[in-house]
Amino acid sequence: MAVSSYTKNGEKFWQVYVDVRGREYKGRVQKRALGIKTEREALAIEKRLFREATEELTAKVMKGARWIDVIDRWVRHHELYPTKRMAKTTILDYEAVLHNYTKGWLDKPASELNRADGREVLDRARDSGRSFRFCRGLKSTINLVYNFGIEERLIPGVKHSPVFGLELEPDREEKTPEILTIDEIRTLLRKAKEQQCEWYPMWAGAIMTGCRSGELHELRRADLELISREQARLEDEKPFDKRNYGVLKVRRGYNTRFRQVGPTKAGYWRTVPISSEFYRFLVEELKVETLKPEEHLFPRHWAWDKGLQARYLRIFCESNGIPSIRFHALRACFATQLIGSGIPPFIVMKICGWRDLKTMQRYIRMAGIEEKGATERLNFLPTPEATMEKVVQLLEFKTPKKE
Repeated sequence: MAVSSYTKNGEKFWQVYVDVRGREYKGRVQKRALGIKTEREALAIEKRLFREATEELTAKVMKGARWIDVIDRWVRHHELYPTKRMAKTTILDYEAVLHNYTKGWLDKPASELNRADGREVLDRARDSGRSFRFCRGLKSTINLVYNFGIEERLIPGVKHSPVFGLELEPDREEKTPEILTIDEIRTLLRKAKEQQCEWYPMWAGAIMTGCRSGELHELRRADLELISREQARLEDEKPFDKRNYGVLKVRRGYNTRFRQVGPTKAGYWRTVPISSEFYRFLVEELKVETLKPEEHLFPRHWAWDKGLQARYLRIFCESNGIPSIRFHALRACFATQLIGSGIPPFIVMKICGWRDLKTMQRYIRMAGIEEKGATERLNFLPTPEATMEKVVQLLEFKTPKKE
């Protein structure tokens, strides 16, 4: 609060400024009065304005925190108490989504938001071209943060979020997943090698290991357990299911957003069996036998460090007549080819580092192993044997029997 004098046109006046802030929330009420002729009158007005500002702020506090305050409190809570389920990148993504798609809510008391507001946000997201999957995630994020506000008593007098119970209409047409066939995979790697593309080692490594981009980025010589070349020649003579060229230990991942190295996405290390093809690639093309234990397996690239690997793969595919895919789709190619070749899904889950069957089911569906052979018993088209049988029956019918 402040009472001060000023001069205007040679005459002395008084002005009053009142600023009342809330302690719990970022609420603030400001009031000002000008042109007061006496100090005594200014002091009386100051008391009145302070009372009015306090009443307004109290009314705001009774309504609870603003939506932006609830978001900030939720972010701060998870920064102070991190969990494996809520990674730092996930927190930042959720915060950005809420700021972008609930922009009209930010300065409103969260307790005043209703189902109409929730429906408006979801409809706007759908109208902007967002998929059913994205809108479902947006709804879940709003529910998550709003319920946190209720539990923390930031939102009084409310039991459910504005989007609770709202139904979403699924997409009429499901998008075809980005993936390459075995012939397209071979074409991609062949053309990349012929054109001496600097990304060829990384693409080949991703397809032959199923590693995520960040995991592939941080593989080092110490993560390899390789057999000698003499042992490899002996392994070549064994049956396919008995060969063992060594293992690759996937223990770290690179986060392009924060430019830092951390654990894998699943949070635990895993091993990838080295195939004969990958063994030759490591020994003959990457020359891993000459690397020191701390050296990276794959070449360094500035665009890879910045997370631009998907852009370069798309450009190469489009310029060479190959279906455009992102870098992460190479991992899907690895998984579907393994499943399609008869490797049990639970083994593929271990190799690729998936924790649940929900993700795995998508690749099983793409590989088509559950439907394999289902139509084999159907016989619709005429076969040569069936055709000849009909001809014989027709001839017997037309030829008169001899008595």
